[in-house]
Amino acid sequence: MQSPTHNEPLKVLLIEDDEDDFILTKSLFSEIQGGRFQLEWVKNPAAGLEALVLNQHDICLVDYRLGAQTGVEVLRAALERGCTSPIILLTGQGEHEIDLEAMQAGAADYLIKSRLDACSLERSIRYAVGRQRAAAAAAADQARLAAFGAEVGLALTRRDSLDAILHRCAAAMSNYLQAELSRIWTFDPEAGLLQLQASVGTITDPDGYPQCNSRTTSPPDLIAEGKPFLFNPALKETPVADRDWVKREGIVACAGYPLMLEERPVGLMVIYSSQPFAPTVLQEMSSVANGIALCVERKRSEEALGASEVRYRSVVESIKEVIFQVNDAGQWTFLNPAWTEITGFKIKESLGKSFVDYVHPEDRERHCEVFQEVIQRGKSFCRDETRFIASDGTFRWVEVYAQPTLGTDLGTSGTITDITERKRAEAEIRKLAAFPRFNPDPVLELASDGTLTYLNQAASEMALSLTVADAAAILPPCASATAQECLRTGQSRLRQEICINERTLSWSFFPILANHVVHCYGQDVTDRLNLEAQLLHAQRLESVGQLAAGVAHDFNNILTIIQGHADRLLGMADLDPRAGDPLKQVSDAASRAAGLTRQLLMFSRKQVMQPRVLDINGLLRDLSKMLHRLLGDDIALECSCTPEPAFIEGDAGMIEQVIMNFSVNARDAMPKGGRLLVATKTVQVGDAYAQQHPDARPGQFICLSVADSGCGMDRETLNRIYEPFFTTKPVGKGTGLGLATVYGIVKQHQGWLEVTSEIGVGTTFKVYLPVTTKTAEVVVEKAAPPAVKGGRETILLVEDEPVLRELAQMILKDYAYEVLEACSGVDALKVWEKRGGNIDLLLTDMVMPEGMTGRELADELRSRKPDLKVIYTSGYSADIMGRDMGRRDTVFLQKPYPPPKLAEMVRACLDK
Repeated sequence: MQSPTHNEPLKVLLIEDDEDDFILTKSLFSEIQGGRFQLEWVKNPAAGLEALVLNQHDICLVDYRLGAQTGVEVLRAALERGCTSPIILLTGQGEHEIDLEAMQAGAADYLIKSRLDACSLERSIRYAVGRQRAAAAAAADQARLAAFGAEVGLALTRRDSLDAILHRCAAAMSNYLQAELSRIWTFDPEAGLLQLQASVGTITDPDGYPQCNSRTTSPPDLIAEGKPFLFNPALKETPVADRDWVKREGIVACAGYPLMLEERPVGLMVIYSSQPFAPTVLQEMSSVANGIALCVERKRSEEALGASEVRYRSVVESIKEVIFQVNDAGQWTFLNPAWTEITGFKIKESLGKSFVDYVHPEDRERHCEVFQEVIQRGKSFCRDETRFIASDGTFRWVEVYAQPTLGTDLGTSGTITDITERKRAEAEIRKLAAFPRFNPDPVLELASDGTLTYLNQAASEMALSLTVADAAAILPPCASATAQECLRTGQSRLRQEICINERTLSWSFFPILANHVVHCYGQDVTDRLNLEAQLLHAQRLESVGQLAAGVAHDFNNILTIIQGHADRLLGMADLDPRAGDPLKQVSDAASRAAGLTRQLLMFSRKQVMQPRVLDINGLLRDLSKMLHRLLGDDIALECSCTPEPAFIEGDAGMIEQVIMNFSVNARDAMPKGGRLLVATKTVQVGDAYAQQHPDARPGQFICLSVADSGCGMDRETLNRIYEPFFTTKPVGKGTGLGLATVYGIVKQHQGWLEVTSEIGVGTTFKVYLPVTTKTAEVVVEKAAPPAVKGGRETILLVEDEPVLRELAQMILKDYAYEVLEACSGVDALKVWEKRGGNIDLLLTDMVMPEGMTGRELADELRSRKPDLKVIYTSGYSADIMGRDMGRRDTVFLQKPYPPPKLAEMVRACLDK
């Protein structure tokens, strides 16, 4: 259809089966300011398809959901049946797959109804119509230029006189170059004059060739220099001496192109017009200038040499495009040498064969239909892009221009142009264009002055999610200056961060010097930065825990010596009564110190745990009475438990200690009273939650929460609450090991902690512990142990700490055992050899010098005496000693230990 003028309304076809959506779309058109649209609504998809193929509308809007059909199906059918109007697909919701499918099917745009407004609708229509008109204009120009070259080429191959051939060429120039007068001169080198050979046009013909005014050289000089000229539209520069003729005929533009062969002038062709010429007119004239020059030279040579056929071939062979003729049966009847250059097939082998044999199988049916319409003269011409098979088995993209053969014979002639490289470039451009368009992260482009020239959908969505009105506001404030600096230095700027509404965006700027633009790539790094901070905090606590474990280990050795000697002295019958009380104070102090080390070991998850299946709800109910007394009357305690039992596998005493520590801290945070809520619930942790919390993992967990209405904590305090010996309480009011112990206990139970706090509002701790499916155990109270007995067995004592080794020897000798001492594993092997293996029990420290651990020593001795009894001892707990501590035949004694505990374990191990 003809494109409407600026004053005519755009004809819009809407294919929509929902009347409400039609009314909504109609109202959007009414809101467009200054918009002139003529809207036609078709409700039935089939009727809409028939309307589409009539090509009577400037733009078409097609709904994606059309009953049993989709808009993409209607789109494909319309394009296959020759629809040339741009089609915009409408959908109720944005789906990437539908968007991609629509674009691949050939849609001009893809609009989401829920986001559609009058402005975006008008802009999309304007862009689509503009692109279609530009493409149509470009296609018309290419078709016109191809037809121009073909007509001149065919004229040059005719066996007519030079005047007739040049007359046809001049007629083609007037017809295809929009010239109102076209003239061709030949140059006589001997006389140095131009001789008019052809003049075709609708205006009165002036006399002579173009005469130049004083500001230009003479026409022969122009011809000798081989310079084309374009006077457009300044009248004073027109190279025509007859100014009266110029004014009378309204001539405002003149273009000339010398006909040259090997820098030798042959002639001149000039066109005149009352309208300005396009800047490309000289290029269009140059496309045929060489052929016309060859024709002139050929005709002159024919007159001189009588070799018309040779010169005739040279004209055609000089053209890069394939010139062809096909008869009504579709068989090649003429091909120039460019055919071999493009396809690799020889001309003699191709003549007489059907052109269909050289078309790619996937394109044959469509291409043949178009071609047959021209052969049967149903169309005046056709222009088609298709694929031709080459002799090496590959294919070449070509553009075919064909028109019916002049005369009564049916057939067609035209040109074939190789466009393979152009197609590859277009495919590369489409591929590169898809990267920013479908990138899930924001991509923007800044011009050399820092103005925003492009942004993708992800950038718009991010601006919307951050409640920013202008998409450019998501860039750093200095983005314009940064872009200019990148273009000036040629260097990229990476990881420029900006914080908007508590979200952190990281931007990188990459200069594209060839285009004088800067590409900006953004990413929301808030979650990654939060995870990094949480990970660093966890790593810091882990390192502090390792330090605490090492201190507790060494301190336990010292406490074992202090408590052991104090208890031995207290057990002496002849002890001076005056020394009894001080010794009791020493023993009690050592016990309290051992409690501190146990808390350190709990924080570092090195304390021995006695797990069993327990109901945390029952434990909380049993503990609630004690909590009431602990908190006092001014603090209201509320307990909220799940209706069903909450079974976990853990140490009841440790879990009680967690609740007690939380409660004590809550009490201290509410000096004027308040409210404490202790609750349990079963939660299912998913993958998304686990990704946001480094300590979490997917699965089912019991969440124990303790929330108070106290004074709360600031962020700096929250970052340090689990550190050993860190406390906000006055000196003497706390050890700083309460929450450190809680952290270690929770980690030892394979759980994790979360805490939220706000100054003046309160604090909430949440403990997540894994649910167990095991059956709860029945706890049976143990009877009081009998008095410890001694024996006469031989014990090999291995301890690298001399004072501790001496204490253990004294304790064992107090119970009548024979004790053999060794300071290391290597020394113990020597003692074993000396006694010939006559040893009943090995009591060994786990960590020793000289490269042999207690475990390695025991394995070596048991290989010699399998029934050897072994007791391991260490300042660490059993779980740090390795998984072998869990074997049924392993006996472990934690330091520090009282003398009766050592004697009891030795006797039990020997009697087992």
